[in-house]
Parts: sequence; C-alpha cells; structure tokens
Amino acid sequence: MASAPDGRTSVGPVLLGWAAALADAPDPLPGDVDARRVAGFGSRRRREFRTGRALLAHLLTDRFGTPGTVDTGPCPHCGADHGPVVVRGVPAVASVAHTEGLTVAAVAPRALASRLGVDVERVSADPVRSADLGRLLGVPPDAALQRWTGVEAVLKADGRGLRTDPGQIRFSPGSARLEGTPHAYRVERVPDASGFEISVAWLPSAP
Repeated sequence: MASAPDGRTSVGPVLLGWAAALADAPDPLPGDVDARRVAGFGSRRRREFRTGRALLAHLLTDRFGTPGTVDTGPCPHCGADHGPVVVRGVPAVASVAHTEGLTVAAVAPRALASRLGVDVERVSADPVRSADLGRLLGVPPDAALQRWTGVEAVLKADGRGLRTDPGQIRFSPGSARLEGTPHAYRVERVPDASGFEISVAWLPSAP
C-alpha cells in the first residue's frame, strides 16, 4: 500500500485526501484501461495519475474496508478511454483532480451520492487571471478561484466537463444547478488545504 495522504477531511458524505505527486507510487494499477493509458503518459503525468489511484485505494479501504477495483470508464461523449473514474466491487463513487503540486481524490457511498466531482487549483496572486475568471463567472476577482473550482467540480460530477458553458450553472448557498436539468448538486469548499482551493460537488442519491 502506498503512503497515506498528506491531508484528509470529510465534507458531508464525501471523504477526501490529497498529496503531492509521489516519485514512485508502489501500488499496482489493477484496471485494464488504466494500465493501457499510463503506458502512454510522460513521467509527470504518470506520477500524478498513480498518486491519484493510490489515494483512492486508501480512501476506499478506510471507508469500505477494501479498495475494490478502480479504472477509467468510457467517455460519455465519444466512448474513448478517458472518461470518469469507475469503482467496481465497492458501492462507491469517486473522483480525482490534479494541479501543479497537488493531487486530490474523493470517494462517497453510492447510497448517499449518485455522482461526484472534485476540483483543485493552486492559489495564485495573479490579478489578471483572477479578474478574467471573475468576468467569466460573474463574481468579484477575490471569489473567482473558489467559484471556478466549484464550476469544475459540478461539471465533472455531471459528466459533461467544459463542453458545457460555465455560465449555465446557477449557484445558491451550498448548491448548484445546471440550466435545463433537474439535478441540484451539493457544492462545498474544502477549507483544509493551505495554498490550494478545493471544491467538491455531489448529487444526493434518491431516498
């Protein structure tokens, strides 16, 4: 088993962990699609990817007693092997995000969350980027990065990614909804990762 996450917290039903990319994650890659994909990655991308899988193994084991089998699912749009994380053998949903210097993973019981997305960005002092994001999202510059990670988390949970206009997401305190869909996602900021902005979004399972 790889080394434990550097940081960890729970938000609602979601368990999250994060770590800097490992120089050599010793865990095997049990998923057939993962094994094919990682063979084509460069060294940095391979480290990030394997760190994400190691984090998922830890979180799933801690929450469910077993890591199950984690793999990459098909893209919902084109069917290629770059879709969302798939967990088999464990009643869970999962998501992984990367930014320079940090990988974040999230898991939740399928009984409490039918969809899950997480996003992370390094906090930057770049006023131009903050202003640009603020204009794009319709928020003040000092709130732009938090809103952006919330947008990304919702779109990852929804499965559409940035094929969807971020302006179609309507936020209210603690939740967000995509125009034209009935789904109301819970969206929360993760407060514990110093120097990084992390948001997680999940769709509560139907009772």
